[in-house]
Amino acid sequence: MADEQVTAESPAWTARASLLQRGGRFAYPVPDALMAVLFALAALPDLLTPEQLAAVPPSILAARDELVFGLVAEGGFLMMQGTLIDIATRLKKRPPIWVIPIIMAGVVLFSEYAMSILRFAWERGAVVFVPLLFSLGERATVLWRLPGLTRVQKIAARALVSNRITTGLALFGLVTALMIAGVAHAPLYNLFSGSFPPLVAGAIYFAVAAFDDWRVRGRRFAERPTVLFRFDPMHIDYLEPL
Repeated sequence: MADEQVTAESPAWTARASLLQRGGRFAYPVPDALMAVLFALAALPDLLTPEQLAAVPPSILAARDELVFGLVAEGGFLMMQGTLIDIATRLKKRPPIWVIPIIMAGVVLFSEYAMSILRFAWERGAVVFVPLLFSLGERATVLWRLPGLTRVQKIAARALVSNRITTGLALFGLVTALMIAGVAHAPLYNLFSGSFPPLVAGAIYFAVAAFDDWRVRGRRFAERPTVLFRFDPMHIDYLEPL
């Protein structure tokens, strides 16, 4: 018997699409989930005794400052990323490839925070600056990928960056308060004045981002798109063409 023809309306296609969607739903959050674990492991030494600390691999201790800088860079690029997502989800069609670097450069130049991060990275040398340039290039790909997506997929992209901004702002305020408390109260100084607060904040930030990436790929979000928290700086359903 001939194989069943797979069309967009056939049960075989529906089942295959469902499986692919499920696989993607669990695959896409993995990078953020791994980052959350990495930040949590980096924060753990501050809670250990000196004897336990001796057993921690030196590589984890050496990476703490770089992770904090990575978190600062993520925060500095958040508003810029929001602008890119806003532009990409409101374009009627993909721009020519040669236009994408121009749009990206314009967005970066008008983003005070992004420019500050790039200047700081430049001062730290090519080992830090070059990876950040690659990161900017990867972020610019949304200008190519998002214009061709469906409405709900565009709303999901806007919801993801909106929730990252909300989470980042909330954690920034909390970390600042904890560091002030650490300076003001001697018993809290060792815990709240070093790398521990930003590392824990990083673990929470990426864990929330991973959960949200899983959330927006589900049926419930497709039926009723909402932000994870009540604050919606992106206005996720605003898709008026530019």
